[in-house]
Amino acid sequence: MNIFSLYKKFRVFFLGNWSKGKVCILPVLILCVMVIFIVPGCRNYDEKFDVVYFFKTEPEKAVLDFFQSLNNKDPDFIYTNLLPDKDKNNISREKYSEELYKILSGVEKIEVTRTVYLGYENEMSKVVAEFEISYKNGEAEQYKKYIYLTEENGNWKIIFEKTFI
Repeated sequence: MNIFSLYKKFRVFFLGNWSKGKVCILPVLILCVMVIFIVPGCRNYDEKFDVVYFFKTEPEKAVLDFFQSLNNKDPDFIYTNLLPDKDKNNISREKYSEELYKILSGVEKIEVTRTVYLGYENEMSKVVAEFEISYKNGEAEQYKKYIYLTEENGNWKIIFEKTFI
């Protein structure tokens, strides 16, 4: 058996025998599986693939995007995608960004260790997030916070007044 015959058998097995009109379904199946699993596993915040993100509910994904944008000190993403419209009417983008930068000025890193979806009740969802904040002075603290969300125009928004006040 020479290399050419091995190549031919390999090609026929994986790609099918094009000359006889028979096509193997394996490449098509592999492509479909990749699309099904990879696309939903991309984070909304930065469009990067994240295996953990794939297995989360939509409210949990919004919470993960929130913490990722906090970690990257990106108040524009939060204002645009996670702040309900009624809250946007009460504060300008510039004022919101300024306040968030002040809050995050001493923070080095925010890392989410766990999220759990607790359910939907009274037109809002509840997610518990466990996370660690590392400060610029070298200290680190762990937190557990209940995040309340509402669905607005098909997107999950964080109810900041209930979550943080």
